[in-house]
Amino acid sequence: MTSEPTTAGEPESRDGTGDWDGALSHAFELLGAGVADPGARYAVYYEDEPLSEYGFPNRWLTGQALTSAEAVPLLEHLADDYPLAMPLWQFDLRETLFRFNRDFLDGTGPWGEGGHLGPRPFDDAFAADVRAASIPGIDETAVRGAELAPVLGRHGVDLTREEAEQFNLWVTVLARVATDGTLADAMRAATLTWRGPEHLQRPGTEWYPTGDHVDRRWRDALDAVEHPGLRDHLRLLCFDAHSARADGAYYCGTEYWPARTGTLGDIGCILVAGWEFGEAQAGTVVVRLPGEPVATDAG
Repeated sequence: MTSEPTTAGEPESRDGTGDWDGALSHAFELLGAGVADPGARYAVYYEDEPLSEYGFPNRWLTGQALTSAEAVPLLEHLADDYPLAMPLWQFDLRETLFRFNRDFLDGTGPWGEGGHLGPRPFDDAFAADVRAASIPGIDETAVRGAELAPVLGRHGVDLTREEAEQFNLWVTVLARVATDGTLADAMRAATLTWRGPEHLQRPGTEWYPTGDHVDRRWRDALDAVEHPGLRDHLRLLCFDAHSARADGAYYCGTEYWPARTGTLGDIGCILVAGWEFGEAQAGTVVVRLPGEPVATDAG
């Protein structure tokens, strides 16, 4: 069963500048991410420092939410912080990846006896259970939400309670955006264009300075986008590496996995499009999924 498409679909309105669906398809093709492989499934993942530094506790991270088909927001207290990413999305927590630091699980480094952070907020049995639930064949302990939920339940670990704050910085979150599995829906979500032309970012706003900051590799492609609002919006997501350190995003295409998203490549995902924000503090990727079974509803 796939997630219900909560971030994409038909735009809310047309603005008289032509066919919106066609404009998006053409633009995505110009960026090298417009042709889907027959029968393939696609997804969007997002990783950033606030998820690592402030993700716990969180009232959404219940055992039920981690196994449910219902998509949820992830960090509502950041909803007004930045208009280009996480606050606008709903997330599929079943397929979200939780990556545990080795020292955290082992009770070594800053943890355990003599460590300045004190004892781990769980015991050896929990650590062993986390490892057993992790994705096999990769060189880190990464657990999908659907597999993490029963581990948390068996050991009484509650990610919604204040005690879960100790997980910050030691459990990083690679969040799966809720989409319908198609490349079109994934690209609309990743580029924040699913809501329609009236929600596009435009030059001169707080997050979109005036001036030509577009990476020269994508300038000609974007000039060929006929819809003027969409052209400006996508330019924001294709700044050169220097400008993207402060504004907009750097579009790396398939050049490399941005901002600690390489775990997805380790589990067999194929990079279709990637964006990096700031000085690698955040990254969004569209991937072709390797065809692994999708978690089913709890119960």
